[in-house]
Amino acid sequence: MVNMVIEVFSGLGMFLFGMFYMEIALKELAGIRFKQWIKNSTSSRAKSLLTGTLATAVLQSSSVVTLMTLSFVSTSLVSLESAIGIIFGSNLGTTVTAWIVATLGFKVKIELFALPMIGLGGFMLILNSSHKRLEAVAKILIGFGLLFFGLEIMKNSIETLGQNFDLAAYTHYPIIVFVGLGFIITALIQSSSATTAIILSALYAGILSFEQSAAMVIGANVGTTVTALLGAIGGIPDKKRVALAHVLFNFITGFFAFLLLPFLSTFLMKLFPTDKTTALALFHTIFNLFGIIILIYFIPLMTKYLQLMFKTTEKMPTKYIHLADPKFTDTALVALRNEINHLFLKTLKFALLIAHIRPDDVINGKYDAKNTVLNNQKFIDFDYKKVYENIKDIEIRAVEFANVLNQQNLTPLQSQNIDILLTSTREIGYAAKTLKDVKNNIDDLFDNDNIPLHNMYNEVRTNLAYVILLFVNYMNEKWTMEKSLAKFTTADEESHQITKKTTQLVSKDNVNEKYMLALLNVNRNINISMKSLLEASKAVNLQFEIEKENSSIEQ
Repeated sequence: MVNMVIEVFSGLGMFLFGMFYMEIALKELAGIRFKQWIKNSTSSRAKSLLTGTLATAVLQSSSVVTLMTLSFVSTSLVSLESAIGIIFGSNLGTTVTAWIVATLGFKVKIELFALPMIGLGGFMLILNSSHKRLEAVAKILIGFGLLFFGLEIMKNSIETLGQNFDLAAYTHYPIIVFVGLGFIITALIQSSSATTAIILSALYAGILSFEQSAAMVIGANVGTTVTALLGAIGGIPDKKRVALAHVLFNFITGFFAFLLLPFLSTFLMKLFPTDKTTALALFHTIFNLFGIIILIYFIPLMTKYLQLMFKTTEKMPTKYIHLADPKFTDTALVALRNEINHLFLKTLKFALLIAHIRPDDVINGKYDAKNTVLNNQKFIDFDYKKVYENIKDIEIRAVEFANVLNQQNLTPLQSQNIDILLTSTREIGYAAKTLKDVKNNIDDLFDNDNIPLHNMYNEVRTNLAYVILLFVNYMNEKWTMEKSLAKFTTADEESHQITKKTTQLVSKDNVNEKYMLALLNVNRNINISMKSLLEASKAVNLQFEIEKENSSIEQ
């Protein structure tokens, strides 16, 4: 008995690992283009539903699609209404897993294809480890093979375990208990597909009746909402609204499926009297499709009411100037200078994020430029539009504040300082826009598996990190402006060298001209933005009379 339980859990672990490994590989293979397809295929309710269904069917995980959709909403890439459509579609797409398991897992000898897939994937992984796409395909084969091999272990163990179970002993339990059991298992293991595989195995072994199995599938379907709720914690209001829409859909669908359970059980048992696993897969599809048919027309209404929820008070984007009174010119100038320093630092971080570099690695001086890039080889997904809009908002407010200051009774030196601060503000805004404009080019280059091109792309990133380290040292008063200018000249020369080497990639390394132009564009825009920030840095350590007076008093 104990051995059988251990085997069941071992099989489940292998099933989950296979699914996890396959999900990682599919995401690697799909890359940024798959995300762009999801983002661009949501212009109508029907397209959103279809996108959610297909994406989940491909990735074999409604949880991954749900979390991906939440990230799109949080970055304003997808509207709330479209996101709800994707979530509805993902519930239908996840039933594909049940069909695969019910058909291949219980009707075909698993060892005929599972072990060869693992073996072939293993050979491909070892022999083609340098080729990203083939490596991803190999991982998919291994993951798929392990998934079914784990299912086979579970199926055989549960079948043996079932010989010691008397089904009659459980018939007195209310059917709602099995709904709760399906919910709890899914909430714990964070995978409705794995729960469905367990239920199908128990049904196949005769441990559960069809009605009990169907009730557990309803619970598993509702249990997937836990993933969405966890993913929405600490998110923006729209992210929380999408998670709530997911909860509403699954609970409403589950409620109607539970009401119709006796009727559907009778109907499906007549349709498939000897094939209960297929009948259960069909039940899973029917009630999710039924839910979509009922609720698709209510998506606009649901969107409207969800937008009334999770209201938040707007935070001030500025850090200093909204607390200062322009009538007190001396302190107002200090506040404006501090605000521009805050904006300058925010733009430096924005530049690093655009280049997929963790800001703290550079700002805190964790590594030098080269090691920073070596330690930042993962894609950083962030709401760059929102960050840019925040920078623009601060820029506008800073200019407005400076214009109010200009209307005060100023000394010639104060007027000169305001001009310096205004110039710095405009240069920072221009640098941010220049960086934003090449975000798509940078993302395309990140996904490219051409080694010479990728190396050149990393040289651009290294040069960027070098310049930002230069600014950080100047801000922290470790370097003088003269030393910083000398260092910047080196970076500027390096940028020109990168341009020369990039133009040779087409003839030397057969690099696609489109990607060569993208790299040239990125290098040029980064260089331009860094020159703008160099000009803006003149305001960084600007000192005012009031500060000099305070320092003399302290002495």
